[in-house]
Amino acid sequence: MTVSRRRLLQSLALTAGGSSAAEGAEPAVTLDVLRNVSAAHGTNLSDDRLRVVKPVLERFLPQLRALRDFEIDDSVAPTQGILNK
Repeated sequence: MTVSRRRLLQSLALTAGGSSAAEGAEPAVTLDVLRNVSAAHGTNLSDDRLRVVKPVLERFLPQLRALRDFEIDDSVAPTQGILNK
């Protein structure tokens, strides 16, 4: 399976971006975290490759947190792409 930047960003949002860090503290994007995300996707990216990906992920992390924390009121109907069952 190939690992895209999009999949790594999604995984980071679910793992490092949602860690149980102290209130107001920013969880760090470390090579260890990136190795775990890579392994969870069934790939083993080299440390050199992860060092290239790390600054990109750090740049997008605030946006991912804002997206994760965005709350939608229950009165808002789902989009057409989501079936209301």
